Amino acid sequence: MRRSAGVEALTRTEGRVLALVDRGLSNEEIAAALSITVGTVKCNLHRVYDKLQVTSRLEAVAKARQHGEFASRVPMTALFPRPVSQSKFGSDR
Repeated sequence: MRRSAGVEALTRTEGRVLALVDRGLSNEEIAAALSITVGTVKCNLHRVYDKLQVTSRLEAVAKARQHGEFASRVPMTALFPRPVSQSKFGSDR
């Protein structure tokens, strides 16, 4: 996130966490998607709240949208592996 008037710039990880919050993921799901711990997700969210001067996930997402920025540098498809397709012979045993 770029620096806007009165808003401190988010780090790349903070931006990724916030983008996944915007997609409705829980802290546990965000941790799994980014290969970080739930504690790290929480720390990043608290830094986001401080930088954006908000107190909740909803406010953080709204303020990020208001400033026209989201961690769009990282395609969401890069964060989630594609599902493994089943073989044409049925499920693996």
